[in-house]
Amino acid sequence: MLIKNTGNVVIALKSVTIKPLKCLRCKNDKKHLFYTYESKLYKGPVTYCMNCVQLGAMTNRKPLRGVDVIKRKERAQFILDFELSEIQSKASDALLKASIENRNILLSAVTGAGKTEITFQCIAAARQRAKRVAFIAPRIDVVKEIYTRLSAAFVNSRIDLKYDGVKLEFEHQFLVATVQQLYNYHDHFDLIIVDETDAFPLTTDDTLMQAIKVAATEKHSIIFMTATPSQRTLKFLGQHETVTINKRYHGHPLAIPRLEWQDVIKQLRKNRINKRLVELLKQIVASKRKVLVFVPEIELMHQLETLLSNQFDGMTSVYSDDAFRYVKVEAIRESKIEILLTTTILERGVTFSYLDVIVIGADHYDFSSLMQICGRVGRKIDDPIGNIHFFTEFQTLDIIRTIKTIQKLNAEDL
Repeated sequence: MLIKNTGNVVIALKSVTIKPLKCLRCKNDKKHLFYTYESKLYKGPVTYCMNCVQLGAMTNRKPLRGVDVIKRKERAQFILDFELSEIQSKASDALLKASIENRNILLSAVTGAGKTEITFQCIAAARQRAKRVAFIAPRIDVVKEIYTRLSAAFVNSRIDLKYDGVKLEFEHQFLVATVQQLYNYHDHFDLIIVDETDAFPLTTDDTLMQAIKVAATEKHSIIFMTATPSQRTLKFLGQHETVTINKRYHGHPLAIPRLEWQDVIKQLRKNRINKRLVELLKQIVASKRKVLVFVPEIELMHQLETLLSNQFDGMTSVYSDDAFRYVKVEAIRESKIEILLTTTILERGVTFSYLDVIVIGADHYDFSSLMQICGRVGRKIDDPIGNIHFFTEFQTLDIIRTIKTIQKLNAEDL
């Protein structure tokens, strides 16, 4: 069922109930996320949900309406420009079996393991059986990357793309979207694939986790994919099977971070630039490579950009509210720039060739972020290693855990 204000099916007489206070679309029940005003039209108070208002207002004065969508099957053949490894093939078969048997499953795989391609077989099988499929992720950057890869593989399939401000809709059979878009579906998808399950805002917003359940049909399969599964994810899945991949598709080991014992942040606050950082950036640029420089605060990032601007031409910065965010990401992908200063917005879901990574103030990041950041390098078969540099004032448990985890993954004989 597709939630739509002009729908011919009345799901509930009111889209927002007052007692108890709850939005029937997104399941929000937090009082501070509702707003009430006096309406001349209705001659009384109108309460609407602010949690999902960007998808259209849900109020206590209007019914929750929907549209039944007829299931349609398709040939759903896909193109894969490389052969899955033995480990990937086993994982793909496990996902296929779980989806056919309507079971939930967790794919716990290192970054760059080829998780998206591993799902192709179960997606094709689902669509060939007229099952509706949703491939979702928390962040727009990740969604756009997934859509590009799925469109290139399933060339004859009509794939919907939905995220804030963008809607490319066909028949609501095969969807790629941010998780918030699931608010508009009830009892709809037979197979839901959730990528980057440990990423914000999925890690903090209970209504988003609930939306996944509500959007699923009674007999469904949910596939969770992540490099760093959290206890929250495991609890949500309940009884489930776990498939683990500790090697990347190209078989090369994961890059191990090098520690640079430099307090760059302290120097930035004094409007000074760190000499080791400049030296390292010059080495990377001279070797014809690109680099992501992660900075923990936007203000510090802009300050660093100002201090470096007179020494490097092919450099810019990006953050979540940057109006030119996607243009800048494409610029480094196409090698139009060499240095991109960034917040954690690019810690996951993006792939660049010939890339190194520098983390400023690594002691400010948690384990999950550090693992994802390390996963940006060495993703391409023609550049399978890459270099990672952690600039830090002191050692932290998260830094130690990151390095030891990578060393352990590299040592495991799969």
